[in-house]
Amino acid sequence: MKKMMVFPRESSKSDKIDAKDRISELPEPIKQHILFFMCPEDAARTTVLSKAWQQTWNSLRRLSSECVFEYVDLLCTKTLEILHTEKVIIEKLKVYLLLREEGAASPSYLDKWLELVLGNYINELYLYIFFEYTLPKQIFAAKSLAILDLRGCRLVESFFDKNAKFNRLKELTLEGVVQDGNAIQELLNRCPVLEAFSIDDCLNVYCLELFNLPNLKMAKINRVRMIYINEAPNLHTVCCTAKISIICLLHTTYNNLRKLSIRIGYNSFDVMYFPRLNSMFPLLETLDFYDIRRLDEVKISHDRLESLSLSTKFNTITGQIDCKNLVSYEYEGKTIPSLLINSPRLHDVQLKLLTDYPLDTWWFLRLKQYLEIFKQPGVLLNLQLQIESSMVEFNPELLSEQSICPLTNFKHLRFLYTESLQIHRGLIDGMLWTIHPEMISVKLCSLKDTAFIELLFKNLKEKLECCNGYQIKCWRHYLKAVELIVEQERERRPELFPIFAKYKLSWQL
Repeated sequence: MKKMMVFPRESSKSDKIDAKDRISELPEPIKQHILFFMCPEDAARTTVLSKAWQQTWNSLRRLSSECVFEYVDLLCTKTLEILHTEKVIIEKLKVYLLLREEGAASPSYLDKWLELVLGNYINELYLYIFFEYTLPKQIFAAKSLAILDLRGCRLVESFFDKNAKFNRLKELTLEGVVQDGNAIQELLNRCPVLEAFSIDDCLNVYCLELFNLPNLKMAKINRVRMIYINEAPNLHTVCCTAKISIICLLHTTYNNLRKLSIRIGYNSFDVMYFPRLNSMFPLLETLDFYDIRRLDEVKISHDRLESLSLSTKFNTITGQIDCKNLVSYEYEGKTIPSLLINSPRLHDVQLKLLTDYPLDTWWFLRLKQYLEIFKQPGVLLNLQLQIESSMVEFNPELLSEQSICPLTNFKHLRFLYTESLQIHRGLIDGMLWTIHPEMISVKLCSLKDTAFIELLFKNLKEKLECCNGYQIKCWRHYLKAVELIVEQERERRPELFPIFAKYKLSWQL
């Protein structure tokens, strides 16, 4: 039996499969026309098909500059109609509306505007609506949004579609927003790639959960009673700047957290997390801790912390700070703290004392003893005094030569609200016997009392009563020169001069 030889038939050109992308080779106007009939999200996805489609997308008309609408009129509506018809890509749109008179900014106008805008591809939307306005349902289907900023609107929970998600939304800001039901939580749950979240002064918001947000880097929470944060491994900054009840960081560690700012109110954050700062937040660089009430003794120990701010309006803060990399320290309170600070790299110290009780010689002595912990080389001290007391007495005869040796590493001494004539002389003498600042500035609340500035100027420029008979020399013996600094702002606004003054001082060693 003969074997049959089978040879492959040479394929003709007509048999070959056409591998060319004929659609991508269409003329540019036709491809743009195709994109016009697609929904914005699908049109944006064409950029991954080929370089040709990416070029077509980039060639579409864009509203690159910021578009702002402040009033409702026919011109605004016509402008948006043109943008909608031509499918212009809107990079940023801001709407500022204030209800000035009846019917001036009706919800129907806003609904029409949003319907026109959301028919396009829009990247950033800012709605500042300063009257009662419920956001229409279609805004929750705007999947192209990367930034959404809402102020003064109402969110309705039932408006969310069951499976709707904002897959591109990276920044969400809510201020003065009123929610129905649990609308804000629903919105958060539908933002899987959210990177920044800010909420302030929103009504009917009692509890928020920031769960399963792997891209979240920044959270600013204000006026929310209860906060739960979990599954946010990339969280970089947490700021709770108003009084809240509870903040719960449910993760055992936050390896990327760099900044933590907490205003405690009646929170138990101090008790829960202070002892574990180093283990829970190993990369923490900035800690701002306001309104300390609960702790009798503060103990802060951290290897990487660089900036620390503490404030209290009630008790005296005592304890120890052991942070070898601390560079900046700030304190605000009514009493002089009693804190031991072990920070060899400390450079910038900002202190603010808000006193509303009588001050005497021993108060100035206690202040100096506290300031002496910052005598290490390289430390620059800045002190701001807000005096609301009507009695300040300083008697240098009570001091010995060992008790007063003025500190010379002072950068700036600021006086605020010194309107009582009775305290002026004692306040000036007490502070300048205690410290020798490079700069003194005074800022008053009003024009009704400029006596302090006048007396300060007279004390600095003239040799008044000397310290003859005292055991130690007064500050006037060390003062070499005084220079009045006239800033540009004061040159433009001379009416500020009676309530503001700034002097540069030179001292003898």
